[in-house]
Amino acid sequence: MGTELTVQHAKLPRRRERELRAAQYVRMSTDRQQYSIANQMAVIAGYAAEHRLTIVRTYIDEGISGLRINNRRGLIGLIRDVQSGAADFGNVLVRDVSRWGRFQDTDESAYYEFICKLSGVKVLYCAEVFDNDGSPMSGLWKNMKRLMAAEDSRNQSAKVFAGQSRIAGLGYWVGGRPGFALRRELIDATGKSRGFLEHGQQKALQTDRVLLRAGPPDEIAVVRWIFESFVGGKEETAIARELNARGVANHRRVPWNLQMIGRILRNENYTGNTVYCRTSNYLRGRRVINAKAKWIRGVAALEQIVPRNVFDAAQRIIERRLRHRVSSDELLKILRVLQHRLGTLSHNAINRVKGAPSADLYERRFGSLRNAYALIGYVPDADYSYLDTRGERANLIKQLAAEIIGRVPGVGPDLIAERAGGCMAVKDGSFVSLRVVRSWKHSQRHCLAWTLRRGSKARPGLAVMVRLDEQNRQPVDFILTSVTGLPERPLIMTEAVVKKRYRLRFKSAAELIHGLRRKLAREPRLCSH
Repeated sequence: MGTELTVQHAKLPRRRERELRAAQYVRMSTDRQQYSIANQMAVIAGYAAEHRLTIVRTYIDEGISGLRINNRRGLIGLIRDVQSGAADFGNVLVRDVSRWGRFQDTDESAYYEFICKLSGVKVLYCAEVFDNDGSPMSGLWKNMKRLMAAEDSRNQSAKVFAGQSRIAGLGYWVGGRPGFALRRELIDATGKSRGFLEHGQQKALQTDRVLLRAGPPDEIAVVRWIFESFVGGKEETAIARELNARGVANHRRVPWNLQMIGRILRNENYTGNTVYCRTSNYLRGRRVINAKAKWIRGVAALEQIVPRNVFDAAQRIIERRLRHRVSSDELLKILRVLQHRLGTLSHNAINRVKGAPSADLYERRFGSLRNAYALIGYVPDADYSYLDTRGERANLIKQLAAEIIGRVPGVGPDLIAERAGGCMAVKDGSFVSLRVVRSWKHSQRHCLAWTLRRGSKARPGLAVMVRLDEQNRQPVDFILTSVTGLPERPLIMTEAVVKKRYRLRFKSAAELIHGLRRKLAREPRLCSH
């Protein structure tokens, strides 16, 4: 029997294997850089092949500015994986220094690279003329490139602002979401209309321009009614409540509120003028409200919706209210007097007193009437403890929505905020609505109860009802049902009734998501049910 030499397949040492593995990070600033990601990957792939590196993971930021790390999920995810020890690679390949980021503080760029270095991960710039090997010369080159990237952003920002200011002065719309009852019309270089742009759509050609146009007649009528009501003596909150009571929809698909009405009343677009540079956010920094002298107007750029004299009358009311602004101490002093005079305080009681500040003013100044009550030592008879957990319930909705969006295929990436919670669009045209249901003590049955309702404007599809415990802090369970399975009118339910009526109940968000995936897979056309 002959002898044989058997060669075992040697395994690379773990550290050596990690050094030959790499992740690539690519970023493009705007969605218009159509081929930027592919071009960066091509350069990185060539570098990896030349240096015998295997790309095992990709981190991407598409349409994200490099000025700040905020919203750069790709870079944030990369840093998180490196710091947590989850990175199974020893190198990060980036096309050049500017793709890593155009941070205005160059120390910030160095900081994120140093985090990788501390964890044994090298950042390699594939298209630069220097090797990032830690030598003094490479450090000099790198810092110079970071300064050049930051300066390039400043120059580009100045050029863009100058160009946009010129376009705005000619009466064109240069960016931002138009207000209620306004639409964007796309115009080509010859002045011919290309149609109207929907929310989220942008022009494709640099030679095209966008004009602001008046919207549908019913929305125009609402805007005129808002101005007439305000000039006639109604406050913003009262106007918002009346619009909500009438079921009037707005462009944001959320209930009307004081801030929304205020923005309409201050919007000069309704007089026929476009206004640019009311606020500035230079290089993604702090938002600054500019003086009116810096505003750039396009006069008579669109059809006048509100007469100038009505708009000016509304501005005089707003300015007069600001000039005669009562101090917070004076407001609280008046509130104490009202308490002693009336014996009790409420929103309606305060508004009924002639000459006294309105309840809405107290809400705006102190955040809520309850906050104002607390400052004067007044404790109302009614129990408003449910308001203390309102922020927690909103956060619960957002957290649950984020988990569903990330783990359930076909669900849209955005949470549509609603007064009762929120909903997410599904690709088939249906929705997944999220609601938090508070518990309360049933005085007759001496047990916990929950009030379930469908809502007057429920969207078709599935509904997730999150029942809260006795303290209204933690979920008891998650009910999954169709929207039509919820009662049209508010219905009080005890634990026994809930168990009998709803079969799909889950103890955790993870179980809910598993059930939601199965439900959507079985019933792909929920919107037709």
